[in-house]
Amino acid sequence: MITIVQGHDRPRYADLIDSMFQLRARIFSDRLGWDVCVRDGRENDQFDELDPLYLLSVTDDNRVVGCARLLQSTGPTMLSDVFDKLLPEGQTIRSPIIWESTRFCVDTADPGLRSGNALARITGELMAAEIEVGLKAGLSHIVTVVDVRMERILKRGGCPVERIGDVVRYGEVPTLAVLIPVGIDTLQRIQQANGIIGSCIDGDTNVLSMAIAA
Repeated sequence: MITIVQGHDRPRYADLIDSMFQLRARIFSDRLGWDVCVRDGRENDQFDELDPLYLLSVTDDNRVVGCARLLQSTGPTMLSDVFDKLLPEGQTIRSPIIWESTRFCVDTADPGLRSGNALARITGELMAAEIEVGLKAGLSHIVTVVDVRMERILKRGGCPVERIGDVVRYGEVPTLAVLIPVGIDTLQRIQQANGIIGSCIDGDTNVLSMAIAA
């Protein structure tokens, strides 16, 4: 199940947030070799200071083994402020009904976490939870910056993606921006591809509503 944490509520979830930052350092810096800022074994950036919505997959012993970050596209985003070369000239993504997903990662070291399509089970749950949040928030799309490997993973997980522009290399990483439609059909496709039944979000849906509204 996926736990939702609003950015301004981080002090209440300090241990989970710290575990998330450690996971991000292991995945993005150690495993993928991305040019990210890591301090004391933890990766975070300026967008974590904007009170994003965090989606966390948490184990019974309180470790974060998967995460994603959602930000409204009307403010600063990684696509507009860091990866603007991925957009066709003159195009912007600014809309109250489009949110940006970033820092999507999963600890895939445990083979027991895999689902029937060979993806990590948590990957499917995070994808489904993002669409659930989007439906609750009245979104039309989620925009995200991915490498071509992650684009394939999204498709294999039943997630429809639409390329916005061309693939651009950032360092050694072939990178692109994609739009994901938010809708019941998208959620059902992800659920079917990953063997998911019911909601992936842990807790009362009223809590989710309050987090989105905050």
